[in-house]
Parts: sequence; structure tokens; C-alpha cells
Amino acid sequence: MTRTKIVGVAAVTALILGYGGMFAAIALAGFDLIGPKMAVVVAIGLGLVGEVGLWVAAATLGWTVFAKRKAILNRLMGRRAVPTEEAV
Repeated sequence: MTRTKIVGVAAVTALILGYGGMFAAIALAGFDLIGPKMAVVVAIGLGLVGEVGLWVAAATLGWTVFAKRKAILNRLMGRRAVPTEEAV
């Protein structure tokens, strides 16, 4: 597995845990298990984790799709692949 895919999987994990925790904090506040102020603080923190995971996952997906699309276009146009380093 390439480093890009590893970063992408970790980002999706952060996305799921962040947004899941955010909604769980809101649900716990709805059931009066934690106070509303604490729920807001926890939900904001976990929401930020989820949002960062979303953006990083989207960036890594875009990077891998771009690299694959470029390789396909080069092959279809008959161009030789330029020896470069693998995408991060």
C-alpha cells in the first residue's frame, strides 16, 4: 500500500471517529447525560477532527485519481512515461 493510500485511510478513520463522536456528544446532551455546555465543547472539538479528516481524505483521493488519470492519458496518447518519483 502506498503512503498516499495509508494517509487516506487514516484520514477516513479520523473523519468517521470525529463526526461520529460529534453526533454522539449531541445525542448524549439530548438524553441529558452530559450538560449542554460540555456537549458543545466536545462536539466542536470532534467536529474539527472530522472536518480535517474529510479534507485530507478528499485531497489524497484527488491526488491518486489525478496520478492514475495522467498515466492513462499518457498511455492512450502514446507518450512515454517520464521517470519520476512516486506520488507522496
